[in-house]
Amino acid sequence: MPKTKPRSPKPTRPSVRGVPFDVVTSRRRRLHVPHRSRHVPASEWRDYPRPVPEAWARIARDKGFRVHGRIRNRYHVALECDACGGLTAHKSYTLRTAQPRCGACAEADLGDAARAAGLTFLRRDGRNHHYGLYRAACGHVIKRQFEFVERVAAKLTDVRCEKCLRARERDEASQRGWERLGRDPQGNANYRMYRHSCGHSQRVALVNMAWDQVKCSACGGAWNSSPSFIYLARIEMTSRGIHLLKLGFSKTPVKRLKHQLGLPRSAKVDLVRVLPMASGHVARAQEAAVHATLRRRHPDAVVPPEVYAGILNVASEVYEAFAFDLIMRHLDRIEAAHPPT
Repeated sequence: MPKTKPRSPKPTRPSVRGVPFDVVTSRRRRLHVPHRSRHVPASEWRDYPRPVPEAWARIARDKGFRVHGRIRNRYHVALECDACGGLTAHKSYTLRTAQPRCGACAEADLGDAARAAGLTFLRRDGRNHHYGLYRAACGHVIKRQFEFVERVAAKLTDVRCEKCLRARERDEASQRGWERLGRDPQGNANYRMYRHSCGHSQRVALVNMAWDQVKCSACGGAWNSSPSFIYLARIEMTSRGIHLLKLGFSKTPVKRLKHQLGLPRSAKVDLVRVLPMASGHVARAQEAAVHATLRRRHPDAVVPPEVYAGILNVASEVYEAFAFDLIMRHLDRIEAAHPPT
């Protein structure tokens, strides 16, 4: 009598991270379906009344499953996991040639990771199989990437609820006489748009609002609410071969150049152009935009700080002399957008 191969003991749940499954709930038992078959209607996953070949049953046992039955058509089977008892739909070809994955185990893995991260896993996102929907400790439903939740579970990062965050930001703003309007229109995640009680709207850094270190540029009485200027100066020291351009903003450009930049007496300074701005806030924003454009599009025009070390007590915003026409065009654009009143 031929010896029968003893069945191995019930295995522990295998690792199935990264294997996406959808769930069909219209059957008597939940059926996990590989995400690549998500286009198949749930009504198609019905029993297929044909016997299961003994070879398939034997292969399934060797791979940790039991063939629950054939399903949908002659090419598919429903496999019952030995570890968890869940049902997963697979092609018979997958059963014969590869190691099938258990969708129920995958779902359990997601639930375990969520609990370790302080969340409750609800379901996979229907639009992106890399994301799931979770219930946070605050009670709100949040959408997160599975890999991100695993990082939270490993204590590598934290998870926060956007609804609670917005509510906290609104409360902080209200306590300081501001109204939170929305995200920063420039896309900086560290800033928000706020409206002051006087009606003026401006960008404010989150940390400044949280610590109540913010002034309204329209009525606050600070430097950023007073009229200011954007200036361009030519700086020369022929004895050292220095020919530079300094672009900046100041309420008093002449004082800035004579007394605040630390220039030696031998330096020749020519204030080439001065643009009046309605406020320091506007001047700083326009000047910063020009600097960012120059650094990004014309890095060869930016002078390294070591070139003017000991001459200027700044570490940036200094350019080569050949960039004069380029900077003047930027100033023309600013002057056209902010004509003097």
